[in-house]
Amino acid sequence: MKTKAAVLYEIGSPLVIEELELEGPKANEILIKYTASGICHSDYSFRDGVIASEYPAVLGHEGAGVVEEVGPGVTNLKPGDHVVASLTPACGDCLFCLERKPFMCVEMANALWQGCLADGTTRLKNSKGEAIRQLVGVGTFSERSVIPAGNAIKIDDNAPLDTVCLIGCGVTTGVGAALNTVDINPGDSCAVIGCGGVGLSIIQGARIAGATMIIAIDPVPEKRELAMTMGATHAIDPNEVNPIKEVRNISRGGVHYAFEALGLKATIEQAWSMPRATGTAVIVGVPSGDTVIDLPVLGFFGEKHFKGSAYGTSVPSKDIPKFVDLYMKGDLMLDAMITKRIKLEDVNTAFDEMSRGEGARSVIMYD
Repeated sequence: MKTKAAVLYEIGSPLVIEELELEGPKANEILIKYTASGICHSDYSFRDGVIASEYPAVLGHEGAGVVEEVGPGVTNLKPGDHVVASLTPACGDCLFCLERKPFMCVEMANALWQGCLADGTTRLKNSKGEAIRQLVGVGTFSERSVIPAGNAIKIDDNAPLDTVCLIGCGVTTGVGAALNTVDINPGDSCAVIGCGGVGLSIIQGARIAGATMIIAIDPVPEKRELAMTMGATHAIDPNEVNPIKEVRNISRGGVHYAFEALGLKATIEQAWSMPRATGTAVIVGVPSGDTVIDLPVLGFFGEKHFKGSAYGTSVPSKDIPKFVDLYMKGDLMLDAMITKRIKLEDVNTAFDEMSRGEGARSVIMYD
């Protein structure tokens, strides 16, 4: 069958919109017709080589859609099911899955770094017969994809797929960081560096957890304003004031938790300096693989903690339906996070806007 997709052929170059040939699902795979796909900053990082993966490849990893066909061995899904594509195949057999840590599933390595399915092959070819990979095994910048069944999480049929697609990555990563990676208690204080899709999700997760002081840090006025509508109690422009001093001043000595959602050396180091003694800095943003940070060691003697967060420490089969439910109840404000709804052909314009720090999330809509 044919599918229209956005393909990365060269690092740093615009994606090519073209028609690809798509092979049907094999064992333990499904064919999904995507309804929508969010455009995550990680897609931008893959395009520019900040995060390395093999190409040519269909980018995109934040999608939702409807199952059209299932391969042999798939028993938990059927055609017509509404699903969100998760980042991890959750194979159920590897060391981490057996330890109930599917967010670290070892099968994710092939999908992440090689852009292939579990058996090491691909299902897409271009008009020249070249194999086309798909980012994180899901390739949501395509009308249709064949993905591992473990990546497809069944959700409430009443949930709008063109909105809950954000839960595939940014929302689960951010809300999960606040609800799963750390244990925020009612009354705690938090700082969040970066108010894009992930940062706004962290803010909402912190609000849901009961934090009563949430400090949003971003140089873009519109993002700070949006953060205040989603649960932030204070907003800081880091270009106007020293964010570390301002956070410590507002929180009277430092916050309980500081979250970094940008993946930059400077802001990771800032996050370390914002918590109080016994507080925790949580790194949620994905830095370049060669990033080396410098931290003053003295903080460890005040029992300060430094944590990474992988996919919000989330168990997709449990947490993705939970986050959909939170949205349906009105606790998660996802619609307000969507700046634009666009066509697949506009994906390169969306990347340009992202490079300028504009908007929180653009969502590709498929016919």
